[in-house]
Amino acid sequence: MAVEYEALNVIIRLMEQTPTQMGEEAVRWAKLIIPMVIHSAHKVQLRGAAALEMGMPLLLQKQQEVAVITEHLMTTKVISELQKLFSTKNETYVLKLWPLFVKLLGKTLHRSGSFINSLLQLEELGFRSGSPVVKKIAFIAWKSLIDNFALNPDILCSAKRLKLLMQPLSSIHVRTEALALTKLEVWWYLLVRLGPQLPANFEQVCVPLIQSTLSLDSSVILQGTPSRAAANQSLATATSAQKSGSYPYGSPATPRINLNSSVSGIILIPSIQLLGIEMLLHFLMGPEVLSFSKQNKLVLSLEPLQYPLISSPSFFCKHASTLINAVQEGFIAVGKEVPDVMLNIIWKDMTGFVKAAIESGNKKERQGSEMLTVLLQALKNIVTSDALPAQKTLSLLEITIKELPSKVLGSPAYQVADMDLLNGTPALFLIQLPFRNNLLEWCVTEERFFLNLEVLVGCVLSGPTSPLAFSESVFCIINQCTKQVENKEHLWRMWSIVVNPLTEWINQTSEVNQGDALEHNFNAIYSALLLPISHIFPIEEFPQLTMKSLLRTWSELYRTFARCAALVATAEENLCCEELCAKISGLEDEALNLSVVDGLTHIVSVMVDCINFAPYGTKYQPKNRSPQTPTDWSKKKREPLGKLASLFKLLVKLINSFHMLSSQDTQSETLISVGTSIIVILHNIISHISSPSVIRTMFTTLSKPLAMFYETKLADTSRVYSSLSSKLEKLLGEIIVCLQSHSTGFYDSELLEQLSPLLCTIFLHRSKQLRNQSALFWNATFAKATMLTYPQELKSVLNQAKKKILLSLPGFESVEVVEESSDPFSDATENSQWDAKISGLEVISGGKRDSLLAQASDLKDKTTTPHVTTAKLKLEFSSPKTKQSKILLEEEKSIDFVVIPPETKERILTEHQKEVLKTKRIDIPTMYNNLDASQDTALFSQYTQSQENSLDKTSLIEEQKEDVEKKPQDERTKSDVHNSAHEITGNCKSSEPFENSVNIEDKSITHIPESSDSNYSSGLFCKSHLPRRIGR
Repeated sequence: MAVEYEALNVIIRLMEQTPTQMGEEAVRWAKLIIPMVIHSAHKVQLRGAAALEMGMPLLLQKQQEVAVITEHLMTTKVISELQKLFSTKNETYVLKLWPLFVKLLGKTLHRSGSFINSLLQLEELGFRSGSPVVKKIAFIAWKSLIDNFALNPDILCSAKRLKLLMQPLSSIHVRTEALALTKLEVWWYLLVRLGPQLPANFEQVCVPLIQSTLSLDSSVILQGTPSRAAANQSLATATSAQKSGSYPYGSPATPRINLNSSVSGIILIPSIQLLGIEMLLHFLMGPEVLSFSKQNKLVLSLEPLQYPLISSPSFFCKHASTLINAVQEGFIAVGKEVPDVMLNIIWKDMTGFVKAAIESGNKKERQGSEMLTVLLQALKNIVTSDALPAQKTLSLLEITIKELPSKVLGSPAYQVADMDLLNGTPALFLIQLPFRNNLLEWCVTEERFFLNLEVLVGCVLSGPTSPLAFSESVFCIINQCTKQVENKEHLWRMWSIVVNPLTEWINQTSEVNQGDALEHNFNAIYSALLLPISHIFPIEEFPQLTMKSLLRTWSELYRTFARCAALVATAEENLCCEELCAKISGLEDEALNLSVVDGLTHIVSVMVDCINFAPYGTKYQPKNRSPQTPTDWSKKKREPLGKLASLFKLLVKLINSFHMLSSQDTQSETLISVGTSIIVILHNIISHISSPSVIRTMFTTLSKPLAMFYETKLADTSRVYSSLSSKLEKLLGEIIVCLQSHSTGFYDSELLEQLSPLLCTIFLHRSKQLRNQSALFWNATFAKATMLTYPQELKSVLNQAKKKILLSLPGFESVEVVEESSDPFSDATENSQWDAKISGLEVISGGKRDSLLAQASDLKDKTTTPHVTTAKLKLEFSSPKTKQSKILLEEEKSIDFVVIPPETKERILTEHQKEVLKTKRIDIPTMYNNLDASQDTALFSQYTQSQENSLDKTSLIEEQKEDVEKKPQDERTKSDVHNSAHEITGNCKSSEPFENSVNIEDKSITHIPESSDSNYSSGLFCKSHLPRRIGR
């Protein structure tokens, strides 16, 4: 042992002192030192290994000769002895010798045969070892075999040799970080040695490396475009063969290594995943990574590739799915630990390759479209994973938007899997991404978020996609995430970014309809108009300047919409107003806060300005729209207000909310502005409607809300209403003009009931001007009606109002008790109400008396009647001191009524009586002229007796008709009646001339009933008796 040891020392000294001579004699001393590495003495083994390692450069000078000797020695003795040493716990020693023998053998190993297989068995023992240290040394030793095969690039790239080199790398899964780093180092070393041949062997070498490094599922890695199906299939077969532990090459001459390590339970090691991210950087940038790292001060752990991997768009198209999925998984796994600059450049290069592929690809193959789909889907997965900070996520979105062409972003030809086919564009897909997982809350604080949104919206609105469908989708997205935006100014800005270009586009194209030839569809515009109403108007602290800008934008969009909607064949007039108001009414509760009322008042004002009032005029001729829409077919009943029904409902809600807020008397300046706007709206609507039926329905809806404006009887009237008084007077004037001008002939009980709330307030208004307006209106309209049925609440108001103003009340039920007085026509009756009744007309059941005006009107309507009975005139005067009687006529005691005997026949005037009638004096009242000619004394006595037992009872007159020719009217009788009436009205001190109140058409008296009955209160005679016969 001592001799061998010293001999090795001598050889070592000779190599140190005489390297040239030793190099020439390398074959001679190689025979001496190679057997020493397997000497039985461990000390000699180590010294022999040291000598072999030290003399390696000299031995390589004579490599071919030395290789022959080495192969012979190893075949005969060395390999078997090394196997024995390995089994005796000398694994490290054997595995460190293995690279030395590989170097010595050189190209001898390039030949297939049993020798290389026996040599590989030693390395296989190392890989099978359970010790991580032994495995690590085995991996390091494997690099020598890579170098050996690299002596001939053709050998290195041959399928057999490459599979041999890949087998331990792809099949052995390590569980410690140190061993994983070593394995990755050897694997990357193989990629570098492949050099320009790496792209050709990408699937065999790089794909398993990506899978191993980033812990990807092989099924994900192998997914790709249809054009890659065949390649993926072969790769899958090769991968499964590798994992099975045996090669499909069964020839003993084929180099092989049998490794059956489990493929399950891959351990996620962050340091390895970080190296995987760097590895992707090398793949995408190639040799340029050196300059990039220097510029950005990046420290690289992997040796740069000497040749670029992705050299053409076709190569990227083939492997895009693998690379994009690798980037996705890497970013999700450790993206937050990677420097921003590295993340950004990787995503930028990836997007750039996709762009290049789209621009250079064949449209028929649609590879570019499929790659873009994979890229955007990966971006979505990164965003939704919440793995990256918001700032990094927004950077990836920004890079994508900048790198992809705008025509691609706005084109529907590039579909993404989870997008609606109608609205599917890359731009819309990218818009959706920040609105996920609370990312929006941070994004709205970044200016670039709004810039990105503006770019994406512009891409679509200038592209072939329907801007309306796109905008509707965007507003839907924004609506769903409004709660994440605390500052509603950000919400306004997002809304404006979409609405402004949309409005401009509509102005250019006049397109607002998304429907077809049968049904309209304005949903996109409604979505745009409703968003601020729903989410911004309720914010009381919203800045005023921003609100003004919002309302200006809203108004411009609505005016454009209303103009274009009128051009849609399947939409009726004002349909846009109707549908929008219906949607607005469904958004809010009954009680609206001041900010909502203020905003809604503005937009309602805009909508009213855009209304086409032609359908609500008297001269409107409906258009026959063809074809009829299913909506029209389904509507059997039309609203009297037509397409303004929902507007009126919204307006009533606004007015009620205004009154409620005014009662609180807060922020009166804003309320005054709101009230002014509401009054202008009402004035605008009322002044443009002339159809009687619409007017009726309109005031049925608005009467109560309008009445609240004039409800100012209390002394502490709100400052808001006081400020609106002049405008309310003008509004009342417009209401009166509307009712008088367009409702002629319709002043009936139904209209009275509809106007009752308004009349109740204006009749008792503290403003004398309003009271006078109301009186003039009443006397010009309802006072001319034949009969009216008064609502209960209006009766008490009229009882009070007639004490202050002169009102003619047809059919108004007297509820006052007249007091006996020697001077019933005192000054107190100056403002009293005339309550007259003409005998001989029909008496309405229920005890209601027809007023003098009503009776006169009725007489006017009956001028063609050939038979008229004698009329008896009775005047009633009410006094402010009189008490109202609440007893109905049917409840009076029968003793207070006059018994009327049944009539047997009519009394026909004789010729003599007719002559007397013609010759009577006209300067003496008829009562004193000729009592017999005036009235039967027997009947008169009955009347005088009944006067003592009854006061103010209704006369029951029965008209007896007889077919008698109408005789010429006598001029003297005309004068007699005129003078009699003038005398009565003059004595009674009426505040209005009787002639102005009563017009009785000329009648010819042809016969007198034999018996008639009338009651006269003794206190109501004006020093003369009413005439028995009246003729003009």
